[in-house]
Amino acid sequence: MKAFFQGWVVAILVMAAAIAGNIEAVIGQNIKTGNLLLAQTPVNADELELAVALPELAEVMLKGGESSSGRVIGIDAQGEALSIQRSGKTATIPLSQIQRVVFKNGASVYRSNRQQIIRGERDRPTGKTVTWSGIPLNTFTVKNPTQGQAVVKLKPPVVSTAQLWGIKSVATDRQYVVDEIQFDSQQRTITILATPY
Repeated sequence: MKAFFQGWVVAILVMAAAIAGNIEAVIGQNIKTGNLLLAQTPVNADELELAVALPELAEVMLKGGESSSGRVIGIDAQGEALSIQRSGKTATIPLSQIQRVVFKNGASVYRSNRQQIIRGERDRPTGKTVTWSGIPLNTFTVKNPTQGQAVVKLKPPVVSTAQLWGIKSVATDRQYVVDEIQFDSQQRTITILATPY
């Protein structure tokens, strides 16, 4: 009888070890969502590194009433300048001279999975336009200017923790496309208007 109970104890311990190993394997797996819309989302629940798309054609409205157009290829946070490219020529504009950057409807946009969207023509927004204000200038980066891929880091006080969860939920199967960027060169912040597609 004693050998019988010893056999059961050994069997239970072996089963417990196997279950623990399976749980650890499942927890340690790299779970893929099927798209790349969340760019390297950090573990910190109060911060989100969000992939956003920049349409190919932007109009840069200057404070003096003039404008310039092209593809946004970079924002230099330290040099406080915006770089645009048109017809193979690059222009750099100081942020202090820019009123806002408006991205044109009908311009091609690429999701982070490289699927093309044409805003306003064949593709319609799947949600309301959102405004994120007070974003530190150094938390917005153009990652791939050719595809119009950028990343913005969102965290309180720009957005609340609850808003972060909502944004993350939307971004699991949709792409935020930037409609407009406004610069506050004195505060070194930007405001982004974006719509999910």
